[in-house]
Amino acid sequence: MASRRSRGDGTVYWSESRQRWIVELTIGYRPNGKRIYRKASGKTKTEAKNKLKELIRDVEEGAANASTGYTVEQAVSTTGS
Repeated sequence: MASRRSRGDGTVYWSESRQRWIVELTIGYRPNGKRIYRKASGKTKTEAKNKLKELIRDVEEGAANASTGYTVEQAVSTTGS
């Protein structure tokens, strides 16, 4: 039987519909309680695990916490002043 991954180590699972290994890493929670997570995938389990290590490293460095909700309106309002 496979051993359980430690808490905070992310998730690795096989997606039958995509025919790929998927990795997920929870990086925080939204104000409404939903998880904020990042996903990556690989054709092999080893490739997927390597991508998970990259995600973990990015979170530790603070790169993955950058907001992805930057809009055109925000860009125009900051450059238009």
